[in-house]
Amino acid sequence: MMMKLAILLVVGVIARRAYSDEPEAIVGGNVATPGQFKCQVSLQVFDQHICGGCLISETHVVTAAHCLEKPDHRIGLTVVTGTINTGKGGDRHGVKCIRLHPDYTGKKEEGWMNDIAVLTLKAPVRTNIYQGPIKLASMDYTTGKHRGLISGWGRTDVTSAPSPVLRWVEVNVLSLERCLNGHRNPPKTNPKQVCTLEKFGKGACQGDSGGPLIVNDELCGIVSWVTPCAMGVSDVLTNVFHYLKFIEECQAKCP
Repeated sequence: MMMKLAILLVVGVIARRAYSDEPEAIVGGNVATPGQFKCQVSLQVFDQHICGGCLISETHVVTAAHCLEKPDHRIGLTVVTGTINTGKGGDRHGVKCIRLHPDYTGKKEEGWMNDIAVLTLKAPVRTNIYQGPIKLASMDYTTGKHRGLISGWGRTDVTSAPSPVLRWVEVNVLSLERCLNGHRNPPKTNPKQVCTLEKFGKGACQGDSGGPLIVNDELCGIVSWVTPCAMGVSDVLTNVFHYLKFIEECQAKCP
């Protein structure tokens, strides 16, 4: 059974389960300091962390579509900003609009293609030293020449309990060719995704879903899925650069 569980861990699989299940987090990473990842948010349902997200304006958050694909994932949904601890501190925000990408299907065989969503908050976030928006990607970073930071809450290995404190890890951002060739069996990657890979024992795991990949102080990717956690196989994220138009449309339709 444990071997089967280790084969595939969708980094938002927790959002598809009961809220009492465990989310996912960074493996082999470091504890974040307050204000280090100002855009980082925690999506919580009835005060339990289900996914991460990233502020892109004072009223908009980008996250993974699979975190919110079921209606009951949206009941009691709040967005917590300005804290590195999911259980205390920060500001809590209600959600006015939830827009999943129209072409997201949630199918494993498609590699969770178009795994992106935009939330609009009911009231603006007060930007300060602990919280604030990040710039969107100004280029496609899948050149094989960049390093980035992934942050999130949850498990620090496949079998651990979720971490209540935000953690982060530095990773290599792979070229598109390596990303596409690294997952030849379903689920497969596609050209609108970005892959990251660090040495064995470092990477994303369950709870990091929806959280940011930051490159050059820009939001490059949104954590989508891993196979499995930090075991020498690249993590797969939604490439934000390919969804700038979708994000802009969401912001215009629900400011």
